[in-house]
Amino acid sequence: MKIGLFNYILFISLTICVFIPRAQAFWLLNFQTASTLPPKGIGFIGGTGGQYTSVGNPPKASFTPFLAHAGIRYGLTDGLDVGYRLCTVPLPYASVGPSLGSEVDFKLRLLPTKSSWQMGLIGGVGYANLLISGDTKDAWAPGADLVVTHSISKNFDLNLNARYVDTLIASGPGGSNDNNVQSFGGSVGARFTLTDSVSAMPEVGLFDFQGKMIGVTADGWGLQYGAVLSARIF
Repeated sequence: MKIGLFNYILFISLTICVFIPRAQAFWLLNFQTASTLPPKGIGFIGGTGGQYTSVGNPPKASFTPFLAHAGIRYGLTDGLDVGYRLCTVPLPYASVGPSLGSEVDFKLRLLPTKSSWQMGLIGGVGYANLLISGDTKDAWAPGADLVVTHSISKNFDLNLNARYVDTLIASGPGGSNDNNVQSFGGSVGARFTLTDSVSAMPEVGLFDFQGKMIGVTADGWGLQYGAVLSARIF
């Protein structure tokens, strides 16, 4: 793949992330396979999607049709790579305003590269500066993913993901005990290989939310969907 195409995708996706409108949603989709990049390999994803949530008692529904997502990965050693991504990270509560957040994660491939089944374990932490009732607060979100990928054909892979994220806002009113949300769920995705270096990756997932915001319990669920373009250079 030419470097010019990679730079073009990177510029467009990061521009979308920076100028994304306010939304009541945050990314939980994975947009990855279980495979890792080879040592010194570089990969990039950029795309968009949306989310529907129903949170609180009585439930309050929210639909956000447009959320941007962009990330870059680097191969460290055989079977291990590291990634950094930007995404919208507002929580699904009316008292919390949206912001642009970031996440760093490491992915460990658990099976041989030539296997038609692949399994990967991802662990990382995200950060965002959230707006809560008019005041900015720091939010940290450690999380973990288990990814299983099965090669159906030369140009099509199926991805199954289980994901858990614990968002903590220690600087919020009442500390992290009164300002937190645990998100757990799964998603199904696919990778359609377009060229030797470029793939399209749609994904859809269902997630459960449990937590508090400013001491008020507000549990619920959310449905996310999205698609990204994945590019690799070596």
